[in-house]
Order: sequence, then C-alpha cells, then structure tokens
Amino acid sequence: MDSIERKERDAKFMKNPQSKEYLFEHMPVPGAVLQLSTPIVISSLVTILYNLADTFFVGMLNDPVQNAAVTLVYPVTLAFNAVNNLFGVGVSSAMSRNLGRKAYDEVRTCSAFGFYGALCSGLLFSALCLLFRTPLLTLLGTDAETLNATLGYMQWTVFCGALPAILNVVQSYMVRSEGSTLHASIGTMSGCLLNILLDPIFILPWGFNMGAAGAGLATFLSNCIACLYFLVLARIKKGSTFVSMNPRMLRRLTMSQVRDILGVGIPASIQNLLNVTGTTLLNNFTAPFGAAAIAAMGISQKLYMIPMQMSLGFSQGIMPLVSYNYASGNRARMKEAILFALRIIVGSMLFLTAVYFLGAPAMIRAFMDSDQIVGYGTRFLRVMSLGFVFLCTDFLAVGVFQALGMGRNALFFAICRKLVLEIPLLFLLNHFYPLYGLPFAQLITEVFLCALGLWMLRRIFRAEVH
Repeated sequence: MDSIERKERDAKFMKNPQSKEYLFEHMPVPGAVLQLSTPIVISSLVTILYNLADTFFVGMLNDPVQNAAVTLVYPVTLAFNAVNNLFGVGVSSAMSRNLGRKAYDEVRTCSAFGFYGALCSGLLFSALCLLFRTPLLTLLGTDAETLNATLGYMQWTVFCGALPAILNVVQSYMVRSEGSTLHASIGTMSGCLLNILLDPIFILPWGFNMGAAGAGLATFLSNCIACLYFLVLARIKKGSTFVSMNPRMLRRLTMSQVRDILGVGIPASIQNLLNVTGTTLLNNFTAPFGAAAIAAMGISQKLYMIPMQMSLGFSQGIMPLVSYNYASGNRARMKEAILFALRIIVGSMLFLTAVYFLGAPAMIRAFMDSDQIVGYGTRFLRVMSLGFVFLCTDFLAVGVFQALGMGRNALFFAICRKLVLEIPLLFLLNHFYPLYGLPFAQLITEVFLCALGLWMLRRIFRAEVH
C-alpha cells in the first residue's frame, strides 16, 4: 500500500462516528473516561483474582513453605513490569500523542518498535535469570526450607514464562493506546481466567499435586494464551488498526522517535525496578520472623493489589485521552478528564478503606486458616488500608506525567517514593518497631507523595493556562 492510499484509508477510518477521533475529541468527558477506564479496571480486577489464585490455592495446602515460595518470587515477576513499562508505557504514550498530531505512520513505527523490543527483552530476561539463578535465589531471601519450592515456582513463571508475560502486557498497552480498551481487556482477562481454572488442577492433591510449581505452570500457560489472542487480533484487524508488528516498519524508526519513547519508558522502568528493590527489602525484613510472617505479608500484599490495580487502571485508562488532547492542543478537555477521574477513584478508595479495615481478619483467613498468620496479616492489612486514598492520587499523577511525555517528572516522583522515603523508612521503622513498622513505611510514603503529586499537577494546570 503506497502512502497516498494509506492516508486516504486513515482519513476515512478516523472520520467514522465510532472512530478514535470521536472518542478522543467529541464524546462527553465522563463517557470517554468511563469507556476507556472501565474495561481496564475490570481486567485489572480479574488480573488480581489470577494473582490471588496462586496464593489462595497454594494456601489450601496449609503449607507455609509453599505459600512463602510464591511470595519470595514475587519481586522477580514484579521486575517484568520494568520491561513492560519501558516498551508498554513509553510506546503507548508516543502512539497516543502521534494520533493526536495525526501522524499515523509514526504510530505504526512506534508500535513495531515496542513489539520487537518486548520480544527481545523477554528472551534476555529469561536467559539472565536462568544463568544467575543461584545468587538470585539468595538475594530473594530463600533458605534451605524454602529453596526447592521457590525454584519450582520460578522455573515456570520466570525461566519459561518471562517472554509471554512481558509480551502480552506490552501488546495490551499498544492496543489500548488507540482507544481499543475492550480488546486490550479481553486479551488480558482470557489469560487470567484460564489461570484461575488451571490452578487447582495443577496445585492440589486431587489434581497433579505440584504445589507452588503447579501455580507457576498455570501462569505460564495462561500468559501464552493471552499472547496468542493479541497476535490473532492484530491479524484480523490489520486494515483497521494502527498497531503494527511488521518488522519493515523499523526501517522508518528515527532517533527522535526512540528518544521520545525511551524518555517516558526509561523513567517508568526505573520506577518499577525501585519497586522491586523495595519489595525485596520488605521480604528480607520479614524473613527472620519465619515462614508464617512471610506468608502473612504475601497475602496482605496480594490483597493490597486490589485498590492498587484499580487506581492503576484508572490512571492508565485516561492516559490515551490525556495524551491525545495534550498533543492536539485541547488542554481544557485534558484537564477535565483528569479531574473527573480523580473524583471517581477517590470515592472508590474511601469505600475500600472501610471494607479492608473492618474485614481484615476474615480476608486473611480466607487464604490460610492459621491464627498466627491471621494475627500478622490483620495488623499488616489494616495499616495498608489507611493509605488507599493517597495511593490513588499518586498513581494518577504519575499516569498524567507519562501521558504528557514528562518522563523526568515521573522519574523524580519514583526517586522520591523509594530512595527518599520508603526504603529509608523501612530500615528506620523496622529498627524501632520490628516487623509491624514495615507497613507504616508504605503508609507514610503515600501521604507525602499524595501532597507532592497534587502540587505537581497544580503546577502543570497553571502552566497550561498561561
């Protein structure tokens, strides 16, 4: 297809009342925000169920060692997000801003760069973790008691599973960047639901009785199915999507485009690497208190993911809308979208705070019926719940910075979160208040970052007005 035919097709595609142009430019802001965010929030909740499924079904074995294995590997799977953000967040931000500028060839070029970047990075991640598995397991806090179970879970989720786990998330970001949030969510949910169905079969004694290793195998297979969905979708929608996996598009890639993508992607990646550092430290501080404490912290962290993923879903959902209107010059619509999303998510988090604080014992016991684990977990979860409202504001601020291509702002925020606040507080509070001081470090961090995020957003709004 030559350039003239491509331009004619693109113009016809974007003028359709159901097109991206209508969604981004003309649909009332509340409707646009909800249409973009709701599928992502739903898929995020399903993703949480799939993350909780490993913990839940492994917990049914009533073996703290198997549950501790899932917790100890979590920082490595969290590190996948460093690659996801490098290519997913960076590329999706660039794609949406290029859509706003009507630079459609650049949208395709950016998406091809994201796909092949994720493919190569996933293979490299698996190879490095396999090669350095012994020091990695030591770093994660494993001991003689938890080593075999942790290695079994890591074999499937990391050594074999890094590539499909990374690739399906990056593809979801790219599909989402042009407003196709429903397809992005279906792809994500298809893998998650399969994982939930496979978990009991592979984990429990009436099935294959593989324990934590079975949870890892279920995760690997589910991510492969999600990847397959996006590959088939790209083929079916070849004539009506700007997402491209054609390697020939890489010939059009310029250094300016690479800098634009990496300018957002690298800070987002660093942010997640810092998150991995914080989680690893948390596990190492918890480990001396035994497998029960590790299991309780793991369950609490998984439950904490529900409000976290809801907040992340809203912030990611509005990113294409914010990016598009920022690039097209409609700053009033951009601001209206951000403020509407903030009102919705703050109200939701206030409700969840009450539910978690009052229901903490029952929520922990649902995973493992152990008085010791419930005691630990209840105290952890109640402190964590007090930070939900502050957490959602933090995530929304970072999402706006990434959407506008302000990678330095996002990086500054990440450095403040981990290096200035949370990590020093983990050391300090654990010293004066062993074990139970750890969740307070997260709470204090979120309060300070909420104030910082609102201040930075206010500065952006004022700059756009003037």
